[in-house]
Amino acid sequence: MSNDYPKKPVSHGVVRISENVIRSIATVAAKEIDGVADLAIQKNGILAAFRRSEPVTVQVINDMVEITVRLILEDGARLTVVAEQVQENIKENVQSMTGVIVSKVHVIAAGIAYEK
Repeated sequence: MSNDYPKKPVSHGVVRISENVIRSIATVAAKEIDGVADLAIQKNGILAAFRRSEPVTVQVINDMVEITVRLILEDGARLTVVAEQVQENIKENVQSMTGVIVSKVHVIAAGIAYEK
């Protein structure tokens, strides 16, 4: 996480919004969509047990945000349909709750939750 918070000018100054807030909103928005079983933690290389990245990442570029979300889909879910709905829901929720412009939402299908 960086300290480069997106800024929203208001009449009495500037409001800075933490990446953690945006990440939380995006997480809830993704899980609201039918076909999403859960979010996936990305494991990196040999030290996977020690180095894990968040399932939702936020990058601030010129006071706009790019969000990447890693999903585990439910068995039988249509990937493209679910991914588009997740993109729309995250963008709508983050923008309406924070006033920050979401330039892109990247969706990574990281796995499928098969029923046992």
